[in-house]
Amino acid sequence: MIEKMIGQGRAPIFKAIYALVKNRKTAMMTAVMIGFNMIKFMKNSLESYMLLRQFEPMVMRKFFICLSLIISCMVAEDNTLYILHTNNTNGALENCYCPDHPYGAIEKRSVFINTFIKENPNTIIVDAGDFFSVTKRPFLDSLIIDAYISLPYDAVLAGDQELSRENLSQYTKKLNHPLLVANLTDHNELGLKRNVIIKRGGYRVGIIGIVHPSVFRFYPKEIKERIDLENSEETIRTFINDFSDSVDVIIALTHQGHDKDILLAESISGLDIIVGSHSQTKLDSGDVVNESLIVQAGKEGYYVGIIKIQFDDDKKIISKLAKIKTMTLDMLDDPYIMKLINSYEQETGHINRNKLKHQNPK
Repeated sequence: MIEKMIGQGRAPIFKAIYALVKNRKTAMMTAVMIGFNMIKFMKNSLESYMLLRQFEPMVMRKFFICLSLIISCMVAEDNTLYILHTNNTNGALENCYCPDHPYGAIEKRSVFINTFIKENPNTIIVDAGDFFSVTKRPFLDSLIIDAYISLPYDAVLAGDQELSRENLSQYTKKLNHPLLVANLTDHNELGLKRNVIIKRGGYRVGIIGIVHPSVFRFYPKEIKERIDLENSEETIRTFINDFSDSVDVIIALTHQGHDKDILLAESISGLDIIVGSHSQTKLDSGDVVNESLIVQAGKEGYYVGIIKIQFDDDKKIISKLAKIKTMTLDMLDDPYIMKLINSYEQETGHINRNKLKHQNPK
């Protein structure tokens, strides 16, 4: 495409630029400086200047098209991909503002995620489930769905707190992003998907979601009998076999607890990242087991996990780094989420007095 734009590289300046495009590791500014310095040099030479004037309409148009392609290629494909992950929000639009854990929740998360994406367009957002509250609270559930619709998630796993809701299918119809559970036998009836392939920044990312039957251990018999789950390990293994040749990264969203995530990584090869949940474990830098990076971001919306993946020029992963960002009370609130919180307070009469003290200190 680029070679066609520059006329198969007949002009020396375009040959140089084309060579730069082929090498992503060459700095963007080098390409820009070389291009403009060569134009300046040509304009300082009468013979070259006359030649430039002769071909100016065609040559200059091709040059600037080529230059824009260089910039877009090097910005969009900088060999880095980010994954932001959350889990076990537990219906926390906001938190209690308690002195012993002064953290925010979705009202802070929303601003953080949207700001992060603006600064890092090559970002995928996932959630590993239990975004509903522990107990059934229909009005709060509806507000959480509205909040999640407003967040730019690429894939969300349905945990036990979602699958236990009899009206889950009503909520899945509202969501504007995939809700996954690959090993649930009747996932289609609930509007769920088994997996999703995300294209971002020149990379293809395969995401699958599974729920382990053990998470329903303390649920009533009628709920356990209603939820039929296939073997989660075999479900993931089949996904890897089917898609490993066509994607650059394979991510499993799991709802089973950190101990089982470790066992899963030990038993399966080819799984790049496990985003866990249910045990509500806070992993500051993740665990690496059998070349799988295992991450989990605590509970109640206190944290957002950040994974940075580096690739070589052949789109092979060369590094995976994980860290946790705390949603502190001094972070900005999302106005829309605050409206949802206000609706909840008006409907239920519940007022967060710790928040009022925080907002109006004496």
